[in-house]
Amino acid sequence: MYKKEYLSLYGFLSLGQAGGNLTKRFEEEGFPCVVANSSIEDLATRNAKNKLHFRNGTGCHKNRKMSKALLKDNLELLIDEVRAKMPSITTLFICASAAGGTGSGMLAATSKILSKQLGINICIVTVLPDKSENFQSYANTVELFQEIEHLEGIGAVFILDNSKHNDKMKINDIFYTHLSAFLANENGGNYGCLDRSEIDKLLSTPGMAVISKLGKDNADKVISSITSNNIYAPIEQDKVVRYIGIMTCDNHVDMSQLYSEIGTPIDTYIGTNATANVCMVSGLSLPRTRLNQIKEAAQTNMEIIKKGMEASKDSLFGDSVGFLGAFDDEKPVEKKKEQSGLDILNEFL
Repeated sequence: MYKKEYLSLYGFLSLGQAGGNLTKRFEEEGFPCVVANSSIEDLATRNAKNKLHFRNGTGCHKNRKMSKALLKDNLELLIDEVRAKMPSITTLFICASAAGGTGSGMLAATSKILSKQLGINICIVTVLPDKSENFQSYANTVELFQEIEHLEGIGAVFILDNSKHNDKMKINDIFYTHLSAFLANENGGNYGCLDRSEIDKLLSTPGMAVISKLGKDNADKVISSITSNNIYAPIEQDKVVRYIGIMTCDNHVDMSQLYSEIGTPIDTYIGTNATANVCMVSGLSLPRTRLNQIKEAAQTNMEIIKKGMEASKDSLFGDSVGFLGAFDDEKPVEKKKEQSGLDILNEFL
């Protein structure tokens, strides 16, 4: 398939500022994109062809309820925009921060709605907060994944983790490099070819997904790039995996060690003579361990904040202090009734 043909099959919708940053490189390559935000100021920072401002939105300052209300008021506008700007897509990647306001509040609902309305595969791309964040970011993340956990009919979920790299923009660049190489599907030889239908099968498989890309001389690092040395949330140790796709620069690849590390899949799709070593695993369990760390951080922050708020209710000086009356006479002098001459006389009688 020629490059321009496959580019039109995969679209990107960003919700909020973090989502807009994630989709930037994909738009530059030629993938159809819609950049949506509740904040005009945030949209102004993004040089995008297709921008959508949610009417009456002035930013959601990490308020998920406000975000959902805006989505309700702008839902038809959003659906029409995606239809108009991405008429040929078969898979839509919806990108948003888990911790923010606009994206976090809209991500799960938008994914389910567009899956039903457009009849296409939906992949979620979201980002977890690092240790420098605060209660609201952690709480938003927990609430979002409570929604994602119960979504039906949604494909792969890519969960980037800001704790994996000091530079958040670098994480975006690495993800672009991984996914772009996977979608390009530059492989194929006498010993195997990973075709477009297999790529779409991997993308439409529910559960967490991880992608890696390595140069020709680094094939031995594929396993570590999937299990630990990457930008994604750590995979669970339950060895749940549905499908694996790998493009190798060689004519043969031994999958036994990878199976030993992450589990045995339903099927493995192998392509040979690739320009780079690219591997995707899909159908992994959601990262329960990492998400519970975030939940615990939210609880700890909440307790600290509540304690501080309770302390602020205490009187500034403890017991009441009466400085203003410190030098007043203890007993006020009673004003004597003025006596008449007869009163005085009565004292002598």
